Formats: sequence, structure tokens, C-alpha cells
Amino acid sequence: MLPAGAPGTHPAAVEVDCPTADDARAGCSRSAAREFAICDAALALLGEVGYDRMSMDAVAARARASKATIYRRWPGKRELVLDAVRTRVADIVEPPDTGSLRGDIIATLRVMAEGIGGQDAALMAGVLRAMRSTPELADCVRTQVLEQKRYIGQVLVERAVARGELPTDADPDVWHEVAPALMFFRILVTDGPVDDAFLTHVADDVLVPLLARSGQESPRQEKK
Repeated sequence: MLPAGAPGTHPAAVEVDCPTADDARAGCSRSAAREFAICDAALALLGEVGYDRMSMDAVAARARASKATIYRRWPGKRELVLDAVRTRVADIVEPPDTGSLRGDIIATLRVMAEGIGGQDAALMAGVLRAMRSTPELADCVRTQVLEQKRYIGQVLVERAVARGELPTDADPDVWHEVAPALMFFRILVTDGPVDDAFLTHVADDVLVPLLARSGQESPRQEKK
């Protein structure tokens, strides 16, 4: 989760140490912990105030780090935000394996809902706004965040094909194109509940049928 609190509520001159003894035993260095804290602070501010109003001073205050520490690692705001986005999406999450395509879809959508909800929703809104004015950030999101969604679809379809639930020519991009849009609209636009009824509806009435016929040539694609 993103750090709590508003910009400027923490002393700017206090450096961040490795947060827990467990982290230290796991080999977490003070410099790595400090960088994670700064990246999280940058993402929190991006979601709260947007890219244009976000300042390095505010990041330093939120992360409890000196500006000198930040500028030694990142030459400017653009580089910091890019690195922060990369850090957030660096680890590709393996979709849950429930033993069926329907179960995998529902379980994966549930994980997505947990990630989109709460403070991450504001973060995504801030990133989307910043993408319009920062081409490098837009490229970063497209090549990393979107590729992660494409990877999830590939895994779900490969498993289903191996089980005999989908034809071998099923198109995994159906997941990439449809699932995130449905989830974002539900959570960020309509503010509707992401409960079992909704997840079951998306799986049974939308994604499973679309994936099942995705390899078939549609009438619009037929050659005249």
C-alpha cells in the first residue's frame, strides 16, 4: 500500500532505514529501503496532486529523506516517476491456478479488484493523467503494465487449452483487451461492488464465451 499522510507531514531531514528486522535479516539494505520509500512517496503524491503539481520537495517530506539523497539517485521528477512506476510493476504476478478456466478468471479478477481499489485507484488516475503530458511515462506504462496484463491472459489461455477447455487457437488478447476495462469501469466509474455476483457475471457471460470463440473468424474479418 502507499504511505499514509499528506505531503509535508513528516520531517524532511530524517533518512529512512530498513523498515523491519525481518527485512534486514532478508538482506534489505538501508539504501534499497530508502529508494522504495521514495518511490512510494512519489507514487502517492502523483495520485493525490497529479504530475504537474508534484514537487521533489514534497516527495522528500513524504519519504522522510533529504533532497540531496533524492537528487543523487534521480536527476529530476520525470526520472523519479518513471522509476517508481517500474518498481510498482516489476514483479509479474502469476495468475491463481484453481483447476478451471472459470475459477482462474474469477480468482484473478478478485486479485485485480484488490489492487485497483483504495489508494491505488487514485494512483492509477494520476498516472493516466501524467501519461498525456509525459511521453516517457506513457511508454513505460504501455511496455510494462500492459505487457503484464497480456502475460496474465497468455497464462490463463495456455492452462485452459491444456485442460481442453478452450480451442488451441483461442486468443489470449481477449483478456488483455476486455478484463481490465470492465474492472476499471466498475471500480473507478460506477463505483459498483466487486462481489461474487459481479465476478461470476464477468466470467460466465463475458470472458469465458469470448475466449471460447476468439479463435473463430468473425463475419467482419471474412474476406469478400
